[in-house]
Amino acid sequence: MKVSNAMRADVSQLFWPVTVAAIVVGADRILKQLTPMLLERGTAWPGEDWPLRIVHVINTGAAFGTLKGQTDLLTIVSALGIILFSYLLFRSQSGTTHRLGLSLALGGATANFIDRASSGEVIDSIKVDYWPAFNLADVALTVGIGLMVWSAMRDHDPEPEREVERLEGRGDR
Repeated sequence: MKVSNAMRADVSQLFWPVTVAAIVVGADRILKQLTPMLLERGTAWPGEDWPLRIVHVINTGAAFGTLKGQTDLLTIVSALGIILFSYLLFRSQSGTTHRLGLSLALGGATANFIDRASSGEVIDSIKVDYWPAFNLADVALTVGIGLMVWSAMRDHDPEPEREVERLEGRGDR
């Protein structure tokens, strides 16, 4: 089977996004493996009086403690997220920021999917005052989606809308 140059280019353009996603999954897995070794469940380091701390919290729900006990639903949603982010990443002709966002979101969704599919729960190990505990996968997913939204807003060209307004007599004169 002969591989076309276009297919080689597509595959080579996926190298760094897949690497970013794999780094997210690996770092999240390491943190989730270390947390129970270093802390007993329900404890925090360096202590409750610090604004940012490492904690050991078991979460059977989604981000911010929502949908507790809905493991099957969350596993399906995570799988659909992985499929969607993978498809968008493979088909993306967007710039670096958008592709970085897709890569981070893919890594975060994959890391949490692995936990939910294998044990029905995730370990949350980061706690900031006045905010529910979360994990590195949640951070990657949130930052990734934020980058995609920011990229879409930044790349949106308002000129066609202004032209329509001008033609309709509503624009600046």
